[in-house]
Amino acid sequence: MDMDPVTLVLRWAHVLAAIVAMGGLVFARFALLPALAEVDEQTRTGIHDRIRRRWLPWVIGAITVLLASGLANFLLFNARVKTEQWADGSWMRLTNYHALFGVKFLLAMVVFYFASALVGRGAGTQWVRNARAKWLSVTLGLTLAVVLLSGWMRQLHIGENARPASGVPMSPGAGDDGEE
Repeated sequence: MDMDPVTLVLRWAHVLAAIVAMGGLVFARFALLPALAEVDEQTRTGIHDRIRRRWLPWVIGAITVLLASGLANFLLFNARVKTEQWADGSWMRLTNYHALFGVKFLLAMVVFYFASALVGRGAGTQWVRNARAKWLSVTLGLTLAVVLLSGWMRQLHIGENARPASGVPMSPGAGDDGEE
């Protein structure tokens, strides 16, 4: 099976950006906030400000990479499905792929809003930072929903994990029948 290097790099970029974003949410919600609850308000505010300055570029970078790589992946995948005429051109409709993508995209936009608000400093999003634990939990739950939905969508076109066809070795040095 030939691997398209552009598609592979786009997928890696997308997955790595998602890992950075979700990992930051998990750390902030379950490690940072409980630790900061044990210090006085002035210290907590100072730490939040220093973290915000360092974490903000990572949040902006992750959002940018997720949007760019996600759009590119979506367009490339749509072109492939059309070109190869999957299910005689009706695969997208039969699998509700566009509807699932729409839900995923809308959830991601909400995640991006809250992630930005949590590291922002504007007065308009102060209400999010005033209840950090609550909105970190909500954002983390929405992020988990996006990841699970992504896995479901991926499964629609790659199928279940199954043994390769007979004659394709499963590991280096395996026999012709796939057995070691």
